[in-house]
Amino acid sequence: MRCLRLLITGDQGVGKTALACRFCLHDFVPDYNDWLGDASRKEMVIDEERVRIDVLDGSFGEWGQNPYIPDMTFFGPQAFRQLYINKASCFFIVYSVACRTSFENVATIYQEVFTAKDPELYPAIIVGAKCDLSGSDREVSTTEGRHLAEVLGCEFIETSAKEDHNVTEAFTSVVRLITSRSPPQSVIHRSRLIPIFG
Repeated sequence: MRCLRLLITGDQGVGKTALACRFCLHDFVPDYNDWLGDASRKEMVIDEERVRIDVLDGSFGEWGQNPYIPDMTFFGPQAFRQLYINKASCFFIVYSVACRTSFENVATIYQEVFTAKDPELYPAIIVGAKCDLSGSDREVSTTEGRHLAEVLGCEFIETSAKEDHNVTEAFTSVVRLITSRSPPQSVIHRSRLIPIFG
């Protein structure tokens, strides 16, 4: 059985933990304090192959504190940051469609991740979370999200953990991306500097 580690990262409050809970527990958990860390593993059969996905929930605040690892930051101490990135074999970079700042931070997070990993071997999907919101609650359009993903060379999907919309599809897509590529052996790390905002 193939085992994959998926790191879900992004700004605080964008819906990372809700996405992980919906996928692993088939439930909507609006309060991240209710997240059961030991439940962050799921087995699936995709294209007739059994796959185990270990979900690394990067709920680390506004580039800040992980509630489960006091006094350590994700995009803070270099060693701790690299530990999570290096453990992962694929990535969700999540923003909230209701928060433009989280969207504008996606490119910075992407650059941070793929300074350490080769994007040709370790795929990422840009995820626009909370797509059940509409009207004045939405600050980022679907078109903007799709365009950013194209610029970064990633796939794109909008999800709603609350409505269970496109959640399984997102996880299935990233598994298919990585299983279609050669298993990582010797990897040459590259930095991709992509000026998008500012």
